[in-house]
Amino acid sequence: MMERMRHFPVSVLQGIVIHGRGIGKLVGIPTANLNVVNESDLPEAGVYISKVMLDSNVYYGITHIGTRPTIDNDRDLSVETHILNFNKEIYGNTMEIQLYRKIRSTLKFDNLSLLLEQIRLDCLASSEFWGIKPVSLHLYMDIKTHTVKVDNQQLSLSKKEFDILYMLYSNPEVAFTKEQIYEAVWHEASNGYCHAVENTIYQIRKKIKVYSVQHDFIKTVVGYGYRIQLK
Repeated sequence: MMERMRHFPVSVLQGIVIHGRGIGKLVGIPTANLNVVNESDLPEAGVYISKVMLDSNVYYGITHIGTRPTIDNDRDLSVETHILNFNKEIYGNTMEIQLYRKIRSTLKFDNLSLLLEQIRLDCLASSEFWGIKPVSLHLYMDIKTHTVKVDNQQLSLSKKEFDILYMLYSNPEVAFTKEQIYEAVWHEASNGYCHAVENTIYQIRKKIKVYSVQHDFIKTVVGYGYRIQLK
């Protein structure tokens, strides 16, 4: 972290968090959309490693500036930040975004699944930049190779099992509702249907138990949803 402290932001943006189109939720990467009054103040389009100042707290994340070619043909620019390990409603709040390093240009993907894979890699780049490391000695996930290990033994998961577990694993302090998990993994509105989430988590727990009876990892938040416990 001390090495990162010597870096200075290349740009600083400030504004009110406004409602977006909700696409981030459908890929499991919700974003805070910043109201930009003057587009001429924006740096060049692309994805940046960022630091977020919100309610006197400091967070880290990735910020996308530009159009959304995978989602639509709209030419309007947007400033969207995914805050790492965060899941709160902050509409109407004032937020400051400090941009530190551009890691890629805006890209168009053939589908939402490919977009999700790239955003996961962007989040990993931000975590590595800020020195944020996984905290578990018993569960390890590698997004680049889709590898899952429980107590150093490789675990085979289906794509949806992997996506649910990684959503929880990459946000160790956050509880998600069943609806949020369904929309993120199935890329569609839940409409109150969450049996698929419950069944998939049951299968994940069953597979983990083969290798580790002491560690359940996935915890049920009664009346709400699920979170992960890594320590």
